[in-house]
Amino acid sequence: MWKSHDPFVIPGRASDKKIGRMENFSNAKEVSESFLVGESSLWLGRIVTQSKLNLFFIIFCFLFLSLFGRLFYLQFIKGGEFRAIAEGNRLRLELIPPSRGIIFDRFGVPLVENVGTFSLFFQPAVSQISSTEKEKIEKIFQNIGLAEIEITKLLKTGGYVPVLVKENLLYDEAISLMLQLNGINSLKIIIDPQRKYLENSSLAHLLGFTSRITKEEKDKYLALGYQLTEKIGRLGLEESYQEFLRGVFGKRQIEVDAFGREKKVIAKEAPQNGSNLILGLDLGLQQSITLALNRLAPVKSGAVVALDPRSGKIRAFVSWPTYDSNQFSRGISQESYQQLLNNPLNPLFNRVITGEYPTGSTIKLIMSLAGLAERVIDKNTQVSSTGGVWYDKWFFPDWKAGGHGQTNVIKALAESVNTFFYYLALENFDGHRGLGLDKILSYFSSFGLGKITGIDIAGERPGFLPSKEWKLKTKEEAWYPGDTLHLAIGQGDLLATPLQVSLYTSAIANGGTLYQPSLVEKIINPETGAQTVIEPKIITQIKADQTSFTIVNEGLRATVERGSGRRLATLSVPVAGKTGTAEVSNGNPHSWFTAYLPANNPELVLTVLIEHGGDGTDIAVPIAYDVLNWYITNRRK
Repeated sequence: MWKSHDPFVIPGRASDKKIGRMENFSNAKEVSESFLVGESSLWLGRIVTQSKLNLFFIIFCFLFLSLFGRLFYLQFIKGGEFRAIAEGNRLRLELIPPSRGIIFDRFGVPLVENVGTFSLFFQPAVSQISSTEKEKIEKIFQNIGLAEIEITKLLKTGGYVPVLVKENLLYDEAISLMLQLNGINSLKIIIDPQRKYLENSSLAHLLGFTSRITKEEKDKYLALGYQLTEKIGRLGLEESYQEFLRGVFGKRQIEVDAFGREKKVIAKEAPQNGSNLILGLDLGLQQSITLALNRLAPVKSGAVVALDPRSGKIRAFVSWPTYDSNQFSRGISQESYQQLLNNPLNPLFNRVITGEYPTGSTIKLIMSLAGLAERVIDKNTQVSSTGGVWYDKWFFPDWKAGGHGQTNVIKALAESVNTFFYYLALENFDGHRGLGLDKILSYFSSFGLGKITGIDIAGERPGFLPSKEWKLKTKEEAWYPGDTLHLAIGQGDLLATPLQVSLYTSAIANGGTLYQPSLVEKIINPETGAQTVIEPKIITQIKADQTSFTIVNEGLRATVERGSGRRLATLSVPVAGKTGTAEVSNGNPHSWFTAYLPANNPELVLTVLIEHGGDGTDIAVPIAYDVLNWYITNRRK
């Protein structure tokens, strides 16, 4: 038998030259001659060459190193990050909203409250929405009354910003929806705190309201750390003290299952509720003003402001007509908002701090003090009022035909005698020495005219204090003596807000201290009880001797005893005040009355303005009577 010395040679019979059979198969199969080996051997090395083996080895090593490298990267380099992601799939952080701070009047009466409402939010990025879940969401949206176009728009929403679907859900509606939302992670019902304001309190302009963050404000508030489901203060104290009222969110870390359902609470940090505000406002006084305006000026517009002349703290703040803050807090409809905008009396306009009006004769308080302080006049200085004065070819009338006769500063204030102040205005007029424009403007400015007062709500206007330079630049006209005469009686281009008039009345009443007005007296932390007291702040001290203030006070007291404000003479507490009638180009003049009580030791200043109300005695004085009578009866006991 032939033996091969090569182990890779397959032996065969020499007789099988062309065709061989595989004897181990029951059905023999013919094998191609090229696979038969016998005397001519076939080497495996001829099929798998060394170079191919080397290439295979290199590829194998490359793949192994690649897989090992990837494994190393995932396990050691990115391991911490992926572990955190995995943990995040198991743990969820929820923020707990704080209660917004409450605003109280000076006697502890709450002016707002927080009420719980239900709101439905759509959070598209919470999970991948399947086709089945999408159908459920569409059905829910249809059931709560959304139109097809709104549903389509919501479902196309991307990003991580929660979208409000519906707010102010009824309790039964919210419970029903909660049952339907089981397993739908992209929809969520939250208990949504809502501000509720006192009705018929005329506090809207003072308090403002809260509303949601708009799309345009999104980036701004996200950068400040706000949640987009929050409501923020708009206008009034809600806006000015937003950071105090807001509070700090709490946190709750919970463990959830694969379907996002809560299993247990891992950790919890309680929220810090917002600080409470204690105002200097007297709600009873505020409501007495509302009643008086409803009775005596039912279709008029105007403003009433009361403050403490000893500190500048606001006791009442009424812009008339008012509106209901609750409409905005609940989410005002476009139709209702348009009605407010189209109202000819413009209830959204804050007349106390934004309305700018000619002061009328109320400006004579400052004119009188300036004349006395500058020694241009004294208590005994007399002028003859015969119904007006001529300057060059122009006649400047008194309001009383035939005049008031011989008049000193006491009578000039009591009866609002224009002639006396015409002579006081010009440096030299018909033999009378007066103040002159520069001194008049200096005193007006020192009493705060032409400047904002700095009250602690936004939107204040400065009024307007005209000058020679302004007139030349704006009107391209020189300043004439007649302009100074008009200025001296509160006419012409001089404008002031009701708050400014109340402030300069206050400075006259207290002997020369002009305080910055303030609504808030204290800020109280409800968690710790710590109090921050807002101390009175002095803007300026009027440079005038106390004798001058005493004489002006005597003249304002005479106004009530026997002059244009004598309707108030019957009150049980002595009152000092000044009427004003401000002529305007369109319609009846504006009606002013500004007063304080007690006349000898003032604790309250009250200023009333009624737009187009006619003479100051016609409507402003009766309103002041009702309000001061209420104050004496209810607060002076």
